[in-house]
Amino acid sequence: MQVRIISRETIKPSSPTPSHLKTLEFSLFDQIAPKAYFPTILFYPTNDGPVKLAQLKKSLSEALSRFYPLSGREKDQFCVDCNDEGASYSEALVDYNMLEFLQPPKIDLLNHLLPRQPWVTCHDRASAVCLAVQANVFNCGGIAIGVCVLHTISDGITVSAFLKSWATIARGGDDVQLFCPDFTTAPTLFPPRDLASLTCSNRFLSAWKKEAICVTRRFVFDANAITTLKANAKGEYVSNPTRYEALAALIWKCLISASMTISGLPSRPSLLEHAVDIRRRMGKPLSGNSMGNVIIVANAVYDPADTNITLPDLATVVRQSIEEVNGDFMRSLQGDGGFLLISGYADMLTETLETEKPESVGFTNWCNFGFKEIDFGWGGPVWVGISGGVNLSYVNRVLFKDMECGKGIEAWVTLEEKEMAVFENDPHLLAFALPNPCVSRP
Repeated sequence: MQVRIISRETIKPSSPTPSHLKTLEFSLFDQIAPKAYFPTILFYPTNDGPVKLAQLKKSLSEALSRFYPLSGREKDQFCVDCNDEGASYSEALVDYNMLEFLQPPKIDLLNHLLPRQPWVTCHDRASAVCLAVQANVFNCGGIAIGVCVLHTISDGITVSAFLKSWATIARGGDDVQLFCPDFTTAPTLFPPRDLASLTCSNRFLSAWKKEAICVTRRFVFDANAITTLKANAKGEYVSNPTRYEALAALIWKCLISASMTISGLPSRPSLLEHAVDIRRRMGKPLSGNSMGNVIIVANAVYDPADTNITLPDLATVVRQSIEEVNGDFMRSLQGDGGFLLISGYADMLTETLETEKPESVGFTNWCNFGFKEIDFGWGGPVWVGISGGVNLSYVNRVLFKDMECGKGIEAWVTLEEKEMAVFENDPHLLAFALPNPCVSRP
């Protein structure tokens, strides 16, 4: 497949950012988020893609006026300079038919549709755009919109809100339908701090931002598989596991098994770190309109003294870790409390890494984020991709998202190649998952 870039430009907001909003402080959670681009690719099988590009650019400019930090640049570790320098925008021609590309999805080629290399630490603060877009037109006329957003200023909910707003503007929606983002509340509640005072900050951050040459695979769990999996994950403590708890338990179990096989050692402790949305858990003054990294990492540790690892055991550990992120806990994170807790966690994690050397894996859940509702005027996407191929990337990552058709879940797993070779052939995984099936039209 050939992808030829035919234009590159910078798209600036349609109206300037007001002077009182020119400097946006990071929240503490923005500061500790990975300084890397996380990707989304929306596939629309239209037959007149080139005609729609002008509409995309104009509406992008208007959307940037609402989501003004995406047009800025990081000033330092404490804030974003909302200077309206703009977002990177490129257009490309793809020598391939989109529907053939999706039957099944060519996971190894997805990164060619992205404007930046995803999930790799970005070290150049001065030149790093906060948002990059690549509009890919397939030879059939279909459009794939590749979006890369700098994680230090946004989480998955923020990206979803931006894309929905951009799409609403593109299809001519009125102001009543438009989202009103709030970028200032989270930094007020969880102010930035000098992370240099975290004596073990480098080891703390590297624990869940390890980079290696790795590969990404897509596994699909249809509604029937999810129902069966939830039944199998029931236990004494968790009698009604959620979709997430059941699927996280299965993936985690298979990852532990793969790690044991590769290392040839008895099972060692496994650390699961999963992003938990704190908007609804904390409540006011946060709301669904609160933007940025309004998430905290919950930690689940499994120390298998008994090597007979069961789904109910792991589902229980996952549930308990999420339950700890409650309203009282969130209120304790405000002001200086958040920094003290993060510092204490950094010390604890560093000691654990040095003494027990656990295998760590990061989980992100994008289910119910509404990506399949993003309609630029030609219907919702037929499919939403993430990234793929063999690349330098953060390793040991798992991302869940809804299927565009039906009530199933896609699991995107990124591991080092030798571990992936074991993981993707695990019989427990294959009993439930369809490895990279074709995309069904909604």
